[in-house]
Amino acid sequence: MRQQSREYIVILFIVGALALNYPVLGLFDRSAALFGIPLLYLYLYLIWIVLIILLIAVVQRSTVHEPEQLKPPSPTAGFSKRRRVDNTNPREPL
Repeated sequence: MRQQSREYIVILFIVGALALNYPVLGLFDRSAALFGIPLLYLYLYLIWIVLIILLIAVVQRSTVHEPEQLKPPSPTAGFSKRRRVDNTNPREPL
């Protein structure tokens, strides 16, 4: 995982902890209802799903793609098929 992704995850954690803590929750603790759902419950579920979606996006962007597997070298990979060019006879004793 890349360093920048770790930073984003920490930022998401801090934002989530602040969004789900008392001072902010107190703003939504009203008797009002939206679509028949109490405002506090709607806020909690929306923040929860947004945090999950953002976390999924960060993790998917942070995956490091592995390079393709290289083929194993053939047994003759280190040997050249060219003929020797030097003037010495390899069978002559030195």
